Amino acid sequence: MKKSTYLSLGLLFLVAIWMLSGILFKPSKSEMAATNSTSQDIPHSSKKMTVGVEDITSESIVREIMVQGELEPLRRVEIRAQTTSRVIELPVEKGATVAEGALLVKLAGEDRAAQLKSAQAEVESQQLEVAGAKKLLKRGLQSKNQLKARESSLAVAEAALERAKLELEYIAIKTPFQGVLEERYVELGSHLEKGDQVALVVDKSIVKAVGYISQQSAGKVRLGQKVNIRLLDGQEATGTLTYLSSVGDAQTHSFRVEAEVANTDGMLNAGVSVELSIATGQESAHFVSPAVLSLDTHGEIGIKSVNGDSIVSFYPIELLQTEADGIWVSGLPDKVRIITQGQGFVNEGEPVKEMPAS
Repeated sequence: MKKSTYLSLGLLFLVAIWMLSGILFKPSKSEMAATNSTSQDIPHSSKKMTVGVEDITSESIVREIMVQGELEPLRRVEIRAQTTSRVIELPVEKGATVAEGALLVKLAGEDRAAQLKSAQAEVESQQLEVAGAKKLLKRGLQSKNQLKARESSLAVAEAALERAKLELEYIAIKTPFQGVLEERYVELGSHLEKGDQVALVVDKSIVKAVGYISQQSAGKVRLGQKVNIRLLDGQEATGTLTYLSSVGDAQTHSFRVEAEVANTDGMLNAGVSVELSIATGQESAHFVSPAVLSLDTHGEIGIKSVNGDSIVSFYPIELLQTEADGIWVSGLPDKVRIITQGQGFVNEGEPVKEMPAS
């Protein structure tokens, strides 16, 4: 028992000396730093990431607002009957081009010519009555009130004559301007009441390219500037901006724009979809492939590049316009070496090994 006690005390003494040796012989800061440096160098001795790079330089381009819209005719009018009668002539077929004042529909005259002659005769009679009343007034044989009564009767007769003339005119329904008879709502024998639809005439000598631009873009355009128009079938035309609404749409907060385009050959049809391109000025930009775009840690779109020390940089960019083989962007330095291969595997601030893009 005594022997085991001495053995236990001896082991406790040795452990105490071992623990005290760590305190008494603690390594210096420089030794610790050297040790840490050595241990950290081991796992980070791997090679730098190799990336493909390309030097690009900015160019001056025309910045444009692209608007989706449609073509509308310059004018369109729905013609209605102004009297009651029966259709007896239809000299123009639907789709035909008609001159201003051309006869579209003729109605039966019925007794309108006779009514006109009767009205003319009544006016002549009343004119004689007024002339006689004036002579009698000068001789003191008639009062002024009697003359005024005759003049009033004459005015009524003249009004009736004007109505009779209009009724005779209304049986010949004519086009108000040169255009195309787009629709005809009547046939021979149709009975028309006043206000009934007769025809739709459209003026397509000029078409309007109509679209809506954002409130941010409304202040960048001006009346009178040129607008490029592109149709879905590849046709292109140039128009002039003639209208910009001063009040935005309550729902979309966008502003209506209209550009007039000459259509002398009639090849542009109203109602088709078009793309309006409105220039807003010159701007410095770079032309790149969409494949070089990447996102930063905040989800912002941009382009990664390398500086003179082969350190990765990230530049947020703005897309200006697209083309078939690439895109124009702003936000990069005038001259920059962008990463075209491997940009998804490196981060901003990381050193890399550069290799010319293939």
